[in-house]
Amino acid sequence: MKHLLAVLVALLAILSWTFAGTIVELETYRSANAQGLCHVADVDYGADAGARAQRERCLAATHTGTGYTRHLLNALGWF
Repeated sequence: MKHLLAVLVALLAILSWTFAGTIVELETYRSANAQGLCHVADVDYGADAGARAQRERCLAATHTGTGYTRHLLNALGWF
């Protein structure tokens, strides 16, 4: 029973570590989008696919200055 518990705890730690990177990446994207960091005022993103793709690349590459831990806590709703 102790070995099973240790395996489950190790599996949980590995999965948390793996998904934390994805959670932080999505939270960074959401934060940059919410702050309007890559928005151009006179562009219709619904009609212009090129502008939308450029904005998506900008949002994916933008760093909001918030740390890894803070993004993780924001995404989990703790901060």
